[in-house]
Amino acid sequence: MTAVVIVVAPLWVYRELVESSRRLEADRRRMRGIEAVGGDYSRESDVHDVWSAARERVVCFGVGLTAVTRDVDLIVEATRRGVHVDFVMVDPHWLRTQRRFRALMDDFYDESAFADRVERAYLTIRSLERRLGAEGAEGVVRLHTYRAWVQHSATIADPWSDEPKGYMEFHVFRRRSAWIRLVASGFEGPRGNRPYVSHILGELDRLLGYQLAGAGAR
Repeated sequence: MTAVVIVVAPLWVYRELVESSRRLEADRRRMRGIEAVGGDYSRESDVHDVWSAARERVVCFGVGLTAVTRDVDLIVEATRRGVHVDFVMVDPHWLRTQRRFRALMDDFYDESAFADRVERAYLTIRSLERRLGAEGAEGVVRLHTYRAWVQHSATIADPWSDEPKGYMEFHVFRRRSAWIRLVASGFEGPRGNRPYVSHILGELDRLLGYQLAGAGAR
């Protein structure tokens, strides 16, 4: 009996490992790439992976893109490889005039400080456009603005390709004690099985009023 147990136990463990792996894979596919809910994840790692993986284009979308100044070196490095970058953010001048959004901004950020950070991000991207243009890379970085309030952001490398890579964040009441951050990353799967990518690209076109992919795309 002891010999039988010794032989069967490793087989049982192996079978359980295989089944567990299959269940995890099924869950991953069912969740369409959602990898985390909560605040524990490494933004630095995610951002670096996306910019490094880009082959042709990156779409960087958010309310204010206020962290973009920390990523300038990664952006420039990508453009040196021939990657074109589209930034999509709220119009900072419009944002300052919207009294109805002030209370909402205060739920997520400090309202006045956030508006200042949005404007600085806008000016940083404009400066980067001019800098690259002066270096002979005009049009490599483009800035698009919209006039609305959105609660999520996304950075996607090669979003119109068959193998996009990136991440999406959804923030709820960031400054409150109870808040949620959902991170969806990877965007794996065939073209017809990428609901997050399709949703983001469709939303960008609606916000901007034109098709981003056709707006001077290569």
